[in-house]
Amino acid sequence: MACTGPDPALALYARMRGQTADTLSTFEYIDRLGLQMVIDHAPGCSDPMAEVHPAYCLIELTGNGAQTDLDTRLETALEAAFEAEEIIDAVIGASEAQKDALWALRENLSEAQKPEGASIKHDVSVPVSRVADFIREATQACMDHMPGLRPCPFGHFGDGNLHFNLSRPVDMADAAFLAEYGAFNRIVHDIVHEMGGSFSAEHGIGTFKRAELRRYKDPVALELMEQIKATLDPGHLMNPGKVL
Repeated sequence: MACTGPDPALALYARMRGQTADTLSTFEYIDRLGLQMVIDHAPGCSDPMAEVHPAYCLIELTGNGAQTDLDTRLETALEAAFEAEEIIDAVIGASEAQKDALWALRENLSEAQKPEGASIKHDVSVPVSRVADFIREATQACMDHMPGLRPCPFGHFGDGNLHFNLSRPVDMADAAFLAEYGAFNRIVHDIVHEMGGSFSAEHGIGTFKRAELRRYKDPVALELMEQIKATLDPGHLMNPGKVL
């Protein structure tokens, strides 16, 4: 489904949850820049619609009932979404091949960024009600810091998990862009923190985000974590050097 940006996409998510209930198994948001990268660089991928749109939502319904029941639920929700101007176009994967082609647009997104040069990636989460606010605010703040930047937000609206990836300006050297890693982390993660979210949603802390953990974690909670670690693993044998 095509829409004009994250705000109507969030309204669409609320509608789909309300009208399709637990059959809604996928709700992925992709902006046009990310989709264009996939079209340009992923073999076999093409634009799913005749016109270019600002953003897209990949939606899938699954259930144990008859296919006609899912079709009816989807058609009813689509009609209401069009009337409410939450979406401006839609295509349906009516066969396995068509479904796979739509999924390929999402699954190739991270890889398709590589030919576009260096990127700085963030794996964050915010309350579902704030995902549209986050995309708008973080995009504006990052572009204020570096004009010409190419933000590429995408992710799982249903659990508030977003991959907020930043591709370098087209005329900027990779090394110069990557030197701004810390600055962009601070911009993005501070906004996430203000919204009550997490700077690490899917991929954990490891060694890479230990400094961020100490910056944002409640000091009392962090101290308790360290005490539990020392009690269970006084010799630092389990996963040494990670997290704490």
